[in-house]
Amino acid sequence: MLSRLLLRPAAGARAYRAARPQQSMDIVNADGSSKMISLWHKCNLALLGLAPVAFVLSPSALNKPIDLALALALPFHAHVGMNMVLTDYTKKILGKGALGPMRLVMVGITGTTTLGLLKLSVTGPGITETVKSLWRTKQ
Repeated sequence: MLSRLLLRPAAGARAYRAARPQQSMDIVNADGSSKMISLWHKCNLALLGLAPVAFVLSPSALNKPIDLALALALPFHAHVGMNMVLTDYTKKILGKGALGPMRLVMVGITGTTTLGLLKLSVTGPGITETVKSLWRTKQ
């Protein structure tokens, strides 16, 4: 009887199960982790709220932080979205080997866009005033 108790596994004992590997937020492979996709969805909601508020507050000093947030959120939103498009279509059109270089090109485009929008927001009239100037009549 004692030998049966020693050979049988204890009730409720579980087998070893390895933990899920940590997902990093890689900017080159922006659509490769669920954390980055989750952040992209949150950015969508933030942009949905920031854009109307920016246009309402536009000529005031309260708009400066919103323009800075837009200068970071818009390129991030475009970068992750375009990485999804690249993942879907680059292999079909250009082959498997083109996905890596296309993602690096996208990082360059995103970096340049972010720097340009930050410069416009810090030293220029801001993103919102620049967009609003498209609808103003020339004087």
